[in-house]
Amino acid sequence: MQSQGKSREDMKLTPDQFAKHLPKSYDKWAKHNPRYFHLEEKLRQKADTVGYLEMADLIAITRVLGNPFNIRARLQSASSEDEVKQSTAEAIRHLGEPQSALRAILKIKRWGRTYSTKTLRCISPQNYVALDSLLIRNISPTYLSSKDEVDRYVQFIGLCQQILQKVNVPGPRHNNSWFLADVEIGLFQFVWDGGRLT
Repeated sequence: MQSQGKSREDMKLTPDQFAKHLPKSYDKWAKHNPRYFHLEEKLRQKADTVGYLEMADLIAITRVLGNPFNIRARLQSASSEDEVKQSTAEAIRHLGEPQSALRAILKIKRWGRTYSTKTLRCISPQNYVALDSLLIRNISPTYLSSKDEVDRYVQFIGLCQQILQKVNVPGPRHNNSWFLADVEIGLFQFVWDGGRLT
């Protein structure tokens, strides 16, 4: 008896192959997460104009992008408003240096890698992506070889940039462009659906 749909084996793509698949995965994610884009715009503007985020902004991220393991309560009990402002301000000042930006956000206690990178993606979607354990598990270690959390994140940014360079269809942003975050969004949906980058 043949199974319906694609098998996991059929869903293994190289970065070049995924570049062609990106619009389909991106559209699916965007359809199910419309509130994200409003949040992204709000936090991007706040980063540009105010220069830091507040506790309420991080809580908004958990409301829109999920609250696994009650990260919201853990954040609120472990970190102060001043710590959030200082760490996000430092990250925003260092947006041109991904290692420094991520290290700054990681100073927020109980926020963790996944939500620290989601924060960077929200405030600078042109240049930043989110990296969680689902992506790490389903992307070949060839691309994410570092055991250091910060270095592995920079490798993931590089992988998304490599994919972005291969995309040859109009994107969802102003002037039909693609942001780096859009590549990661599509990649997340692809692995969520059972795909793997080889």
